Amino acid sequence: MTSTKTLPKACSKCRDTKYTLSNRGGKMQAKLCPCFECAECDGEGRVFRQDDRGMAFLSDCGHCSALRQRLRLLNDSGIPGKFANTTLEIYQPIGLPNKKALSRARDFLGDVKEAPQEPHRGLLFVGGPGLGKTHLVISILKQLILEEGVDGKFVDFFQLLSDIRHGYSQDESEMSLIEPYLKSRVLVIDELAKGRNNEWEQTILDQFISARYNAADKITLFTTNYSDQSTVPSETKGRTTTLQKQSLEEKVGERIFSRLTQMCDFIKMEGDDYRKKMKPPPKPTRRKK
Repeated sequence: MTSTKTLPKACSKCRDTKYTLSNRGGKMQAKLCPCFECAECDGEGRVFRQDDRGMAFLSDCGHCSALRQRLRLLNDSGIPGKFANTTLEIYQPIGLPNKKALSRARDFLGDVKEAPQEPHRGLLFVGGPGLGKTHLVISILKQLILEEGVDGKFVDFFQLLSDIRHGYSQDESEMSLIEPYLKSRVLVIDELAKGRNNEWEQTILDQFISARYNAADKITLFTTNYSDQSTVPSETKGRTTTLQKQSLEEKVGERIFSRLTQMCDFIKMEGDDYRKKMKPPPKPTRRKK
């Protein structure tokens, strides 16, 4: 008779990744799954060791410290919590440009994984709202943090400007808020060029771009709703069918735009806003008393 071994069932909570992701206070939160067990540290994360003189000291667990560090990096990344389940695998592109964008995102991720210490050109996803630009860059960032242990940050540039303004009233300097983003190995800047585009905003943006541009070991990913070319109105039967819209270069200025072209590959996305096609959740019905 031949005996068959019963394979252990995959954890229904983490699917054997040994961690779970959730939305906590608007930010993505990672934590070890209850199914995770470490025989070396018994789940404490640290163990006692002895040095050459026989003196005991506490040290990080050699078995699970890498996983714990990656979860800490994700919790410090600033990724919005609503993207907890976002991956490249679940992105469903509609149209050839968006299929190419997904393919480019996968290729980029593979290139960085293959040579994580090498310099890499970033990506700038260009297109209207609701095409999945943020979905793609966050999926890349999550995977690099969780699988490669890369130090990465996410920043909504418009929100950062608001935080800096608020920081002035709390006697916080601009640099104290900006520096963590400038130092990170991988940085995602969402909503590039959104705002009033006044001199102060341009100065903050220039600090970001210049610091990332001059650091060969940094990788920067961007999303923007502004085209890399000016949109010119066209006339059809006496009606304007395309509204005038500033280009990305007009919004950020010639100097910053020039650096962006040297830092990144521009990935154009096209199509309809998927959010407009989403049906709102049904309203709860009230029970009659």
